[in-house]
Amino acid sequence: MTRLFRGWFLNPWLQLAICVLLATAAEIFLKRGAEEIADPNDPWSWTGLTGLRSGWVWWGILVSVISLFNWLATIRKLPLTIAFPVGNAVHILVPLSSWFFLGEAILPRRWLGIGLVLVGLLIVAKPAARLEEKL
Repeated sequence: MTRLFRGWFLNPWLQLAICVLLATAAEIFLKRGAEEIADPNDPWSWTGLTGLRSGWVWWGILVSVISLFNWLATIRKLPLTIAFPVGNAVHILVPLSSWFFLGEAILPRRWLGIGLVLVGLLIVAKPAARLEEKL
C-alpha cells in the first residue's frame, strides 16, 4: 500500500499540478502581505523590504521555496519542453485566485487572455499525453 501511494504521489504529472498550485498560493500570499504592509511614507517601501514585516510574505516565501523543490523533482522526470508550458497554468490560476480570494476585477480582455492560455495548454497537453505513453 505504501509503495502504491508513494508511486502515485511521485507521479511527475501530479508533482507538476502541485507545483502550479503552490506557485499560485505563493503569489496570493505575497500580494496579501504587500497590501498589509503598504506604507508609502516609509522611506524603505520602494525596496520591498518592508514586506518582510508581514506573516503573509513569509508564508509566500516558504511556499515559493517548497514549489521550487517540487519543480526540481518534476523536471527530473518530465521534459522541460512539456513541463514548462503546462506549468504556465499559473497564468490562469493566479488571476482566477486573485478574483476569488482578493476581490480583484478581471476585465474582458483578461478573460480572453485566460481563454487563450487555456487553449494553448490544451494544444500542449495532447502531445504530452502521447509522450507519457512512451515513458
